[in-house]
Amino acid sequence: MQRTIKNSGLKWLRIRKVDKLKPVNEAKRLEYAKEKKKYNWKKVLFSDEKSFWLGSIPTHAWQDPNHRITVEVPKYAPKLHVWAAIGYYVKTKLYFFEQNLDGPLYQRILKARLKEKDIIYSPDCPRTLRKKWLFLQDNDPKHKAKKSMAELENLIGDRLLLHPAYSPDLNPIEDMWSYLDLKLKNLNVQTIPSLKRFLNKEWNALPWTEIRKSVNSMPKRLKECIKLNGKRTHY
Repeated sequence: MQRTIKNSGLKWLRIRKVDKLKPVNEAKRLEYAKEKKKYNWKKVLFSDEKSFWLGSIPTHAWQDPNHRITVEVPKYAPKLHVWAAIGYYVKTKLYFFEQNLDGPLYQRILKARLKEKDIIYSPDCPRTLRKKWLFLQDNDPKHKAKKSMAELENLIGDRLLLHPAYSPDLNPIEDMWSYLDLKLKNLNVQTIPSLKRFLNKEWNALPWTEIRKSVNSMPKRLKECIKLNGKRTHY
């Protein structure tokens, strides 16, 4: 039976749960998708935050119902928050933090990671794109706070690209977080310093081909968003 299931292409996956979008958000997503369906995404630096938990392990496995796999885990596992940004030709270094994100912290992150001297370019990055990439962030209130926006203007001028709220499926960096999370679950890292070392190592070694595959999917994401009238895509 397992062989038949495997040959069919099916996989044992967690059922995804996402927040239901309000009609106003669907309308904004639809408008965004239509406006940007022919956009040049190769010049965009996509940013976001992600939380990683210590002791992360795979959530599913084929098991004998009478001999279930049991793994002891702490009730409240320590976690590490990470901010970063990726693009077709450019990426930032990771920024780690353990406290909850607020406006002042986000502003410190921007100062630490968006200065031109700290930006990482791919070997084949066109010279015309250096210092001219566009920065994309979501509509989190901490991102759009007056002081955060002022800091962004100071760092990148008018090179800010607006992004609709509740739209992680329209942000390729989510694929990179999933890529790292999958690798992490196969290691069962137990300390925060070890987690930082692991994430830095994997982020630095992240293939540009992997990043570009996600960036190149933007037209398909927007096309699906339009087809669904602004509802969530499968990405």
